[in-house]
Amino acid sequence: MENSDKRAQFNWQTFFSLAVAALLVTVVLAAVRGNFSVAEFQTLLKRLPYILIGNQEGWSIKGGFALNIIISLACMAIATTLGTFLGLAQIAPQRVIRGIAWFLTQFFRNSPWLVILYVMLYLLPFQLKLGFATIEFSPVAKSIIGLSLVVAANISEIVRGGIQSIPSGQWEAAEAMGYTRRQILQLVILPQAVRRMIPPWMNWYAILTMGTTLTNLVGVPEGLTAVREVLELEGEGLAIPLYTVLMLLFFIYCYPIARWTKELEVGI
Repeated sequence: MENSDKRAQFNWQTFFSLAVAALLVTVVLAAVRGNFSVAEFQTLLKRLPYILIGNQEGWSIKGGFALNIIISLACMAIATTLGTFLGLAQIAPQRVIRGIAWFLTQFFRNSPWLVILYVMLYLLPFQLKLGFATIEFSPVAKSIIGLSLVVAANISEIVRGGIQSIPSGQWEAAEAMGYTRRQILQLVILPQAVRRMIPPWMNWYAILTMGTTLTNLVGVPEGLTAVREVLELEGEGLAIPLYTVLMLLFFIYCYPIARWTKELEVGI
């Protein structure tokens, strides 16, 4: 127990040390360039809310880094649902279902993220009328759909691999006891496989969160877009500090996930 506490303390010390080191490097680089004055530091603090939530005058989220987080959470929820069905379909008894699931998984796993985002941008309409209802597809919605497809394909492999990692003898023993295939999955296999799926699932969430910066290229007002807009208003002198601040925000959010993932892998 004591060793576990020391390890956790060391992890947090490493986390904050890396964050402080990155901040110090930024200050040194800015000082060497000679273009980071007190006034620009004040401007950086003034524009920080815009980078965080895309809003300079209130607390409602209109974009910024917070939108990256929202997109990542929405994508992961959709991708987990789709990926679970695809993963189960890859081990289905029916050959046709396995083939279709395998093709979809490999297609989206091996397609560039940015290309899929552009395909969704031009493929999906801005509005879709269904009877009395009208569904709007904003750049944010299109990006969520595109990224969800990519991550779902990878989660499909996690689900398939997790299930197939359980020894086949457990399937045979459960079948001998009269369990159906569905009962074996629900009661015997999945409870064990889920524990093995969680670390790679968390790892993919961290990758997805960092990948949401690609959405700025299709018109999403996320964190990277906010930084570029601030630079257009305030000048390129703030480029290094602003990009470093955004990098630190992603680091502060993703690093604990990476550490937690590693701890879970050790515990399995």
